[in-house]
Amino acid sequence: MKQPVRNMYQENVKSINWFVGCGHDCIYCKPSFQRQMKRQKNHCLRCFNYQPHDHLERLLQAPPKTSGLDFVFFPSSGDPAYANQKEWQVAIDYTWKHPETTFLIQSKDPLVAFALKKFPDNVILDVTIETNLLSFHIPSCKYEYYSDISRAPYPMQRLTDFMKVEHKRKAVTIEPILDFGDKFASFLKPLNPEFIYVGYDNHNCFLPEASLMETLKLIDKLKNFTEVRLKTIRPAWWENE
Repeated sequence: MKQPVRNMYQENVKSINWFVGCGHDCIYCKPSFQRQMKRQKNHCLRCFNYQPHDHLERLLQAPPKTSGLDFVFFPSSGDPAYANQKEWQVAIDYTWKHPETTFLIQSKDPLVAFALKKFPDNVILDVTIETNLLSFHIPSCKYEYYSDISRAPYPMQRLTDFMKVEHKRKAVTIEPILDFGDKFASFLKPLNPEFIYVGYDNHNCFLPEASLMETLKLIDKLKNFTEVRLKTIRPAWWENE
């Protein structure tokens, strides 16, 4: 099953980075989002260093209108869990002012990012959940524990926290997909997600990936209760050795 590399969500028509940067220090972010920000050296040193900070001035212009499955990634180059209350309020007010636009807001810390906030119906809240495991046993892989990969809350903790968020439009991103346990799909079902993205790492990070066969089985299970949107689907790197 060969697919082209998809670094960005196909349905994303524009990214509005009202907030940039993150402190999760994910291994796979360094060659992707953090590397992209190195282009900003002459414009914003905080962007260059991927330090969490706002760019609320980017909310002075109206966003594009969306239709169908399209959305505006809001933001795409940082985790807004690091935004303060004032920054969040400006961003949320912006989504209320533009009901003709669908916004997707993604985080790896839904308890901090999404809880106790009121979002309009044109906002989709998305959480990255790469696995339901804490440790891995992939031959030749140097990452044995999830804590070796990221300092974000553990994926299953994110899921538990996301369950508590009161908003009817939710989605999940399983990217980059890691090895997972048998009940991964059943854990995600109670979220009632509008859709789930599934994809492998695009940056040769040699993560503890699930095999292609297991990923395809997972996709079939997910399709029983939600729409599955495929990104890069390929054999795990270790299957080619």
